[in-house]
Amino acid sequence: MRDVIISEVVQQMIDELEFYLVDELKLSEEAALNRSWRMRKFVASLSHPVDYALCRFKRWRALGYRCAVFESWVFAYEIVDGGVIVRDMAYGTTLTV
Repeated sequence: MRDVIISEVVQQMIDELEFYLVDELKLSEEAALNRSWRMRKFVASLSHPVDYALCRFKRWRALGYRCAVFESWVFAYEIVDGGVIVRDMAYGTTLTV
């Protein structure tokens, strides 16, 4: 198992998603927290030694990031000595090749 570090950018984006789900989409706080918990659990699963392919999105590919998809969200991460750093995330339809 590898260590997984979630960047501050990704932490903030997940927190903002929770806020959006509650305030804009009017989901219950419990539903929003459940959604973010599943996202964080997925990100933690990147500790397993199986790696996804390099991203096909130019900006992330140029940085050497790999992409993992959870539902419609794409997480960009890089492999470093002893672990993984999750650097960015985006809603899949907002990304261009």
